[in-house]
Amino acid sequence: MIFIFGYHPITKRIGPTEERECANCHNSKHWLLHKRTYFISVFFIPLIPTRQEYFVSCPVCNFREELIREDFKDMAPLAQLNREAVERDMSEEEYNRRLEQL
Repeated sequence: MIFIFGYHPITKRIGPTEERECANCHNSKHWLLHKRTYFISVFFIPLIPTRQEYFVSCPVCNFREELIREDFKDMAPLAQLNREAVERDMSEEEYNRRLEQL
């Protein structure tokens, strides 16, 4: 019997966060919030999560800064709101209303 084991990450982009200047490329853009989970896989199917990383990255050069879990949890609602605003072409009134709820 042959088993194929693996260990690989799955990265989920949560959405854009606040605008900041990149220390690497010096562009000022809205950085992207990410969550990366490492899995043990069998036959290329991810089964067991082993660890998680949280980071924000520059959309121009992909320079990244690591985050702790608490900072990620604080930034995630804003990033999700910003992602929805871009994907659904949300009106400014609705965006501001939902921003106040955060």
